[in-house]
Amino acid sequence: MGLPGTTDPSVYRGLRGVLDRQPEITAVQYEPDSIIKAWLRATIDPDRVHPPTGPEAPELRVEWRFHGDAVYYQIHYYDPNTGFNCGWHRDDDHPDLGPVHFQYENSTTGEHDHVRVQFSKTVPTEILWEAGNRLFEEKLPTLIGED
Repeated sequence: MGLPGTTDPSVYRGLRGVLDRQPEITAVQYEPDSIIKAWLRATIDPDRVHPPTGPEAPELRVEWRFHGDAVYYQIHYYDPNTGFNCGWHRDDDHPDLGPVHFQYENSTTGEHDHVRVQFSKTVPTEILWEAGNRLFEEKLPTLIGED
């Protein structure tokens, strides 16, 4: 992922707690391991994703970094069954969109986009909770679904 800055173990504990409570997620682990804790990988039950996907478990990767007063994060979903991926990024990749953007790529339809977004919250755990709700209730059904 390559975000600048350093991680905060207390923030990652909180983020892991949010992922553990998300109903679609079946497992959460630190990557590359529980010592380094560079990011979190959440495994998603494909039977709990709407619209239905294939047999392989989609994943959600969460990385949160602090560099001085700046906060960087990526909350990124990937479905190996369809190739669809999307996420909320607070990084320096798209300065024209402001500090936070949502991006997606649908390899089935060829659609892709980057748009400016903002969260109503500023605390990492609250942002992740809001992103999870947006992902499963709004983005997946709208961008790849039947709604």
